[in-house]
Amino acid sequence: MSEYKTKLERMIAEENPNNDKISEKILKDLNYSRKQLESDLVHLKEWLKDQHHLPACRLKEHDNFLTHYLTGCKGSLETVKRKLDAYYTLRGKSEVYSNRDPLNEEYRKTRDICETLIVPKYTENGDCLCVYKLLSSEVYPSLIVNNMKIAINVSEVAFRLEPFIRPCIIIADHANYTPAHAALYSPGLMKDFIHISQNVFPSRIKKIILINVPSYLEIIVNTVVKPFITKKLRDRFIVSSDGWEIVPQHVDKSILPKDCGGDLKYTLKEIKDAYYEYEITYRDWWINELSERTDESKRINNDYNYKGDDSQFGVQGTLKKLVID
Repeated sequence: MSEYKTKLERMIAEENPNNDKISEKILKDLNYSRKQLESDLVHLKEWLKDQHHLPACRLKEHDNFLTHYLTGCKGSLETVKRKLDAYYTLRGKSEVYSNRDPLNEEYRKTRDICETLIVPKYTENGDCLCVYKLLSSEVYPSLIVNNMKIAINVSEVAFRLEPFIRPCIIIADHANYTPAHAALYSPGLMKDFIHISQNVFPSRIKKIILINVPSYLEIIVNTVVKPFITKKLRDRFIVSSDGWEIVPQHVDKSILPKDCGGDLKYTLKEIKDAYYEYEITYRDWWINELSERTDESKRINNDYNYKGDDSQFGVQGTLKKLVID
């Protein structure tokens, strides 16, 4: 019998035999000693015990989840605390966190026509590859919300299966996007997306590659997305009307799935299915722990309780930007 409960766990282990060596390189690149990381982890757990407004699941989090935040924020405990508070707070404020049952009918429907995943093999430098792709031009009201849910759930899994954040290359294939899809991006959804990317998740974005981009979408990216992100991240955008044939120019072929012109033995569908199998296997976790919300009546320390125009987000002061090394 395999020691791995899911296909995804087996894929990651088999494709990354030098994972320990890569992990040490990541710490070295961050100038973050393992001793300091372990000390910060203890401090963070003690801090979480005192945050009674946060859901009870905070006390049962896997160490990987917390070290993911610590390395993603380069050891800045204050930044980690802000992001963790925002992470739990947003669950009760955004529709992308509503109904987290992976067997929900609308969610399953979207899962069938979306390939949203993190490739289970990393480069020798520790880079990972995230892929977002629509398989159909079908449009229905909950499509974009559920696609965002999938992206969030994939991230939730990665946070627990790996101890350290990895520099991330994002590829988004827009071959099947239409103006009707763009119309589904409400201002509220866009606001949540940017907030999650910049202030909630511990992200190290190395490159964002948008392919098969129609002219109308390029306008949206330039006018709706780019003005709200840092210049350093804007400079890492590659927007092209070309398809997958240009990707090997920017991404190591060793981590590209075989149906994307790469050397990886898995297809996008096989990886996508492995992620969904993981969600179903741990369905109770999504319905219970990952659905717990904050109790603001118990919040004592307002250091992380933002009081400005975005008070729903539960984060005070200057919000940290994406870590983009």
